[in-house]
Amino acid sequence: MRFYTVEWIKGVLDSYKKGDEAFYIEDKEVNFEPKYFLLAVLHIYHKNMFPFFEDIINLEDLVYIKKHQEFDFMYLVDLLRKEFAYWFKENLLFRDFSEENYLILAQEFLLLEEQVRKQIQIPLLDQIKKLTIDLEEIVEENKDLNAFDEKKFLRLFKFFSIVEKLEKSLCSKLIERAKEVAKKAYKENYEKKFSFPQSNSFGLKEDFKRVLKEKLKEEVITKFE
Repeated sequence: MRFYTVEWIKGVLDSYKKGDEAFYIEDKEVNFEPKYFLLAVLHIYHKNMFPFFEDIINLEDLVYIKKHQEFDFMYLVDLLRKEFAYWFKENLLFRDFSEENYLILAQEFLLLEEQVRKQIQIPLLDQIKKLTIDLEEIVEENKDLNAFDEKKFLRLFKFFSIVEKLEKSLCSKLIERAKEVAKKAYKENYEKKFSFPQSNSFGLKEDFKRVLKEKLKEEVITKFE
């Protein structure tokens, strides 16, 4: 199974370890020991994940760095969260994924720290709202669909539809609104274009977390020690 958060973590850690040149994020030079940098990167996940990770990371290191360099460490955490949120958004906006991979992305999204989720969610929901309004206008005025940004709408609709099936939120009203206008606009083609996994294919959250942790240990932790 492919985990996108693990791939990003591995990529940024590989860049940090590479060569003797200084490492910068947003013009900020980073010079923490690798084990502390790793702990900062893992802060993309929700704080409840850290006890779950305790058998693969040293939580005493986290206590130490927060005690002795809390300001610089948390500043790095914020920079990394921002970098990750931008990367995640760009993937959702400009890449097509299989149904299975949209499911993985949605499950990983729900494991992220709340601030990171908002950095991803708010601008993307704003975009799908604007696209939904555009589509409503097309339906009401019987306009041609050729000028509509179908790819972006479809990507965001699939992702957030799965997120809402996994964990209901206030965003469900917007997704339902998008669904209703999409049915009117695409009619007999709706099921073919907008289908996504049924709820019984989502699996158990704890099983997903367990497999993600195993992949994190295999792909990152053991190679970074």
